[in-house]
Amino acid sequence: MASAELRLSLPIDRARDALAAALAEQGFTVQPTASGSLEVERGSLGTTIVAGAFAGQDMHVRFDVHLSEIDEGTLAAFEHSAVGGFFKGGAIGAAKSGDVVREAARLAGARLAQQGLLTVAAPAEGVSVAAAGGGYVNGYPGYASTAVAAPPASAPAPVPTDRTNVVAIVALVLGFVVPIGGIVAGAVALAQIKRTGEKGRGLAIGGIIAGGILSVVVFLVGLALVILTIIGAANEANDPFGFPQDGDVTIAPDEQAAVDPSVLTLGACLDALPGGVIGANNVVDCAQPHAFEIFAGFDLADGAFPGDAAIEEAAYAGCEAAYPGYVGVSYNDSTLNYYFVGPTEQTWASGDREVSCLLFDPATELSTGSLAGSGR
Repeated sequence: MASAELRLSLPIDRARDALAAALAEQGFTVQPTASGSLEVERGSLGTTIVAGAFAGQDMHVRFDVHLSEIDEGTLAAFEHSAVGGFFKGGAIGAAKSGDVVREAARLAGARLAQQGLLTVAAPAEGVSVAAAGGGYVNGYPGYASTAVAAPPASAPAPVPTDRTNVVAIVALVLGFVVPIGGIVAGAVALAQIKRTGEKGRGLAIGGIIAGGILSVVVFLVGLALVILTIIGAANEANDPFGFPQDGDVTIAPDEQAAVDPSVLTLGACLDALPGGVIGANNVVDCAQPHAFEIFAGFDLADGAFPGDAAIEEAAYAGCEAAYPGYVGVSYNDSTLNYYFVGPTEQTWASGDREVSCLLFDPATELSTGSLAGSGR
């Protein structure tokens, strides 16, 4: 259904060009279609998606102008889809888009009337209905063509108003809740305020600043969490048994420490081995807090150095075989864990063949008393 109609005293082709020029003066983009009608639109679709019916003059509006021949020239029917306006801003958006189309038709009619191109149209600004000749078309007062001076093409400066821009208020709120939304809404509000003269510039700028600051804070917090996660993963990889890094063992099961076999007797207890070297000074009384307890020891077969992987495999097999006899339960059923020390390629060359199995409680840094027969 047409929102408005204009009757031009021109053939269709000339009427189409005249209407396109009049609508372009209002800031519309006008494109002719294959059917001969005009496709007209104005505003930002992105702004409308964010602000909906509050987008003001930036609200995206699209309508068609259908042209048909009549006795006196051309009939121009302005038509738009209320459904499209509804999806862009609900019931308010549908009403506003309809108002925009009707206002576009009124202003175009006034412009064409000034040029003497209408048979019946809305009077131009400053021309009374009586002087124009009376009559109505779709709610607009009509008159015979009257030649008057055309208004300036440039848009008038906005008139200041006491009304505060709604999008500016929304921008300030979003700046503290959804930072990116505050930035976008603030930009939209500034564009609207520039055109309408409304208040709220400070609110819009506040929303942009708050959104920007919080966005930076969120980014830095996220970056810090990523760094901490990477550091934590690295620490876990370097310390698979979860021991503290300061003042505790600095060797892992596959990094065998230099060892004095004479001190590694079954049931002996050792300190935290901060240097990674086991000697007589590492032996402590099991009644005192200690990190490790020796629960097994055995020699590897003579021959050429078998390699670290073969020593590790033999150490795990030998330690787990001796585990139930010392602790009282199998390794798989135990809450305790073990660590081993064995020969390196350098100590192998000097005759070292011994592997020692060290028991520890992963739930605590230091244990007190022997774990032999604990059943844990």
